Order: sequence, then structure tokens, then C-alpha cells
Amino acid sequence: MSRRPGMTTRTRLRAWAVAAASLVAPGSATAPPATAAVADLTCTINVQLSFSPALTAVQTTASVVAVASLSNCTSPNGSHPQLAGGVATPVTGTATSLGGVPCNLLLTLTGSGIIEWSPGDEQTTFDFTVRTNVLDGTVQLTTWQTGGTLAGTTSQTVGAANPNLDCPLNGLSGLAVPVALTTFL
Repeated sequence: MSRRPGMTTRTRLRAWAVAAASLVAPGSATAPPATAAVADLTCTINVQLSFSPALTAVQTTASVVAVASLSNCTSPNGSHPQLAGGVATPVTGTATSLGGVPCNLLLTLTGSGIIEWSPGDEQTTFDFTVRTNVLDGTVQLTTWQTGGTLAGTTSQTVGAANPNLDCPLNGLSGLAVPVALTTFL
């Protein structure tokens, strides 16, 4: 191989390595086309969260009790056509705000709960995290189904967050996400 002026041994070795790799495995550098996962279940959801004690500028942690109702459920992939709706209760956890003004919804919630599905007597246990986005006033609820029907799936819900009306005076004692769509994958 002839030497090019200004080309170091390291640069020549890299060039050879790239050339050799493309000859040894042509086309292997391209990934297969991505395929979208088809949801196990989608439902309309309504969530009510209660904080005790209320989150304030100095009270930055609280216990959380939540109730969620799921309705109008459909099973796009056909794996759970029997699930029409359900109620998640008891759902408990903890909330942590970043202090300051909790009504600005800078907070994170974690916990666990059980969904009682209808019709029938099926259940799903789950762990959850709720994160807020103060830029657009939404909350993102992520659940990980740990047992029962839908075990091993995750769900994502994004909806508008509505704090209790007296929040500026008395602290954040409640948060509602009146209508959102949740998807179990």
C-alpha cells in the first residue's frame, strides 16, 4: 500500500477496518424495519387522587389514595375481548412535590393498586408512577402490571391535570384527570 502524505498509520488502519467490515457483512449494518406493537387493551380512564396531608410549600410529602374507573375498553389484538371496564381501588402510594408552590404540579407519585375488571371476576395488580408536565398542564401515568390479567404489560396514560380549586390557599389535596385514554401494551 502506498503512503499518502499526512495519513497516519492509525488513519490507514481505521480505513482498512471499515472496508473489511463492509465486505465481511454486507447489509448487516441496517436494522430490520420497526413494527408497531398492537395494544392488548385500550380504555377510557377517569382518575381521582387525594393527598394527605395536603402538599404545601413546606409539606412536600404526602400519602396518596386514588380511585380510577376504566370504561369503553377494547382489545385491538383480540387477547382480552372479555374486559369491558373496571375499577382500580385500593390504589395507594406516596407523593413528593418539589416544594415552593405545589399547585404548579411539580410532583411525582409512586404506588400500587388492583384493578377489578368487569364483567367477571378478573383482577390485575400493578405498580405505578405519575409525573407531571407543568409546561402543558398534563400528567403522565405509567403502570406496570405485576400479576393477574394483563400481567407483564405496561400502560401509558396522558391527561389534563385539575388540582383542587382551593389549592392556592390550602395546598394540593386533590388532583383529577377527568377523561384520558390508557393503552396496555
